[in-house]
Amino acid sequence: MRAHPVLTRYVRVLSQATGVVREFPVGRWEAPSPCEGWTARQVLGHLVDGQRQVASLITGQGPLAPLADPADALSARKEPAACWLSADLRMRGLLETAEPAAEVMTPQGRLTVEAVLAAAVIEPLVHAWDLAESAGVGVTLDAEAVESCLAAIAPVAERFAATGMYAPALPAPPGADPQQRLLALLGRRTA
Repeated sequence: MRAHPVLTRYVRVLSQATGVVREFPVGRWEAPSPCEGWTARQVLGHLVDGQRQVASLITGQGPLAPLADPADALSARKEPAACWLSADLRMRGLLETAEPAAEVMTPQGRLTVEAVLAAAVIEPLVHAWDLAESAGVGVTLDAEAVESCLAAIAPVAERFAATGMYAPALPAPPGADPQQRLLALLGRRTA
């Protein structure tokens, strides 16, 4: 892969999500997640489906609708972790040849691959934390990705919640670090 900061950041965030998935206790996939009404299995399915959607965008195939039930992205024949590992491997392969300046069609109109990945990184970043919470393990998210997402989301957090895809912002705990502030903006309670 070319040394491009946005592509490199995306790969680091994928690696972090993969690390959490590899450590996830096999018997806990039905545990509740911080995403209201979703189990850890559904969060992971959402991540797998999200990578399918991002792959379609960055390869110029255009937008794909998300699956109605995120768990449908997981193969009934495989352990959930194996489904993520396949999605991760596919995305890494696509990133090897991705052209950051190439323009592709998205739901927001024509954007560069770089812009798509800069926006899409929030999903594996924040859902890695969600999965770690479901597993009962801690995770320190990629600091550069956290700072980038925090800068992008802080001015528009209310619009994020209005989409219904994120819970309303919560107040960050006193003395919150950037990770805690980002998670609070996306409606997640941190210790």
